[in-house]
Amino acid sequence: MFGKKKSSSNAGSSKGKNKKRSGSYLDASKKKRQKYLMIIIPIIAAMVAILAISGTRYSSEINKFGTVGSAHEHAAFIVNVNGTPIDFSQPQYQVKSRLIHVEGGDGFTLHRHTDRVPFGEFLRSENMNLEGNCFSISEENSSPQSQQQGQQREYCTNGTEELRAFVNGKELESPSALSDYILKDDDRILLTYGNQTADQLTQALSELEQVPILKT
Repeated sequence: MFGKKKSSSNAGSSKGKNKKRSGSYLDASKKKRQKYLMIIIPIIAAMVAILAISGTRYSSEINKFGTVGSAHEHAAFIVNVNGTPIDFSQPQYQVKSRLIHVEGGDGFTLHRHTDRVPFGEFLRSENMNLEGNCFSISEENSSPQSQQQGQQREYCTNGTEELRAFVNGKELESPSALSDYILKDDDRILLTYGNQTADQLTQALSELEQVPILKT
């Protein structure tokens, strides 16, 4: 009898120990899951916030300039600084915006893909700006050989150099008006800065007329 009771007592003790071990394991697993959730939830929340911000920016961009695909117009253009055209065929200038851009390794044909996006938006996408009588270029798009990395170059009308803008051979009253201009199919746009003579300016406009417009 005593032997049987002892056996029963041992069995109960063993069950109790197993129950404690099981409870400890479940508690540890629960704590581990809670720890993971404390790490994962903030990451997911941050990702959702980033996507929401990106979506808001994209929506405002579309609402402001129209829906991508609502237009597909092409124009030839040249931006000339002190007698040297900016080479937009370089990789750092290609397809910087879905709305208006250069593409396919070509640097002379501008593609407009929405119905209200102006020329100035293209410049901004290229870290450039046209305001008043000044044209500026961020050094983010300069060549590796540039000695002015991280700075901004400005080209403003002064006593010797002048900023001028032309559309289809006609000069705009103010070069900054080009910033708000919405290009039309087969337009030819020239933005030029320097102290060009009348003959040099005529030559620049003539060269623009010879540029092929690639409609792709």
